[in-house]
Amino acid sequence: MEPVDQGSADAHDEVPVHLVLGTVLHGASPFNVGNVNDTFRGQVLCGDGEVRQAIIKDLSPRQLANEIMAAAIGLASRLPIPQPIIAKVEPGVLTASRCVLTDGTGHLVFASADMNTTNVQQVYCGDPENVPLIREKLAAWSDVAGMYGFDTWIANTDRHEGNLLFSGRNDIWLIDHGHSFTGPTWDPAHFKPDEQYNNRLAQWLTPSMSNDRRREVAGPAGSMPARLNGVDISRLGELNYVANILTRGDFDALVEFLNARVQHVPRLASDALGLLL
Repeated sequence: MEPVDQGSADAHDEVPVHLVLGTVLHGASPFNVGNVNDTFRGQVLCGDGEVRQAIIKDLSPRQLANEIMAAAIGLASRLPIPQPIIAKVEPGVLTASRCVLTDGTGHLVFASADMNTTNVQQVYCGDPENVPLIREKLAAWSDVAGMYGFDTWIANTDRHEGNLLFSGRNDIWLIDHGHSFTGPTWDPAHFKPDEQYNNRLAQWLTPSMSNDRRREVAGPAGSMPARLNGVDISRLGELNYVANILTRGDFDALVEFLNARVQHVPRLASDALGLLL
């Protein structure tokens, strides 16, 4: 794993650089809400000089790349995703082991802005009787179509209730995309653009929708990739430094998969909504 250099887009770049680079500061503490990967809450000194409170995850290179690429696509599509940060952990600052820098200066971790709220699964545990009500609110969310289309397009196999943040102000945030692009250990051989991968929304959220609501959501869900408004996926990925984590061959295969999958999103999103297109 090579060190990541701070790149920048010039005035003629058509793609905004959403990713922030930073360095984890001393004092982060373990933050365990049933996460498979080691997770911490702490501060990150960002390249712009700002210190941000963040949720920090020690991920494998593949999962780190998944988080970065998914966040880049989601933010460019105007979906509510907490600010992603790719952060360096210097020796002695934090226990990290999964994404080592080959120059021996530390590790890379994925961090995202701490929204200081709870995930939907935690809301359920607070009062199980809230489950139907919360699911109804999610089904009625103004951008539920964007979420269905996004998860369909990026082949996200892990959108369970724990991977949505829900605040008392009815703000919703999409988090945890390490299982995108068919899964956390994908290989280009896994990429089948027309295949319906495990879209978990179909299992727990679709049943909470009326037939009318499903039909209402299907159209905009199927057209979600158009939200990029002509932005080149390869350029988006390059600007977000994915190519420094993935091999060139894997990166090119991922871009090809996403581009080829666009035409299948309407059918696959409708399928996740329990509809026949």
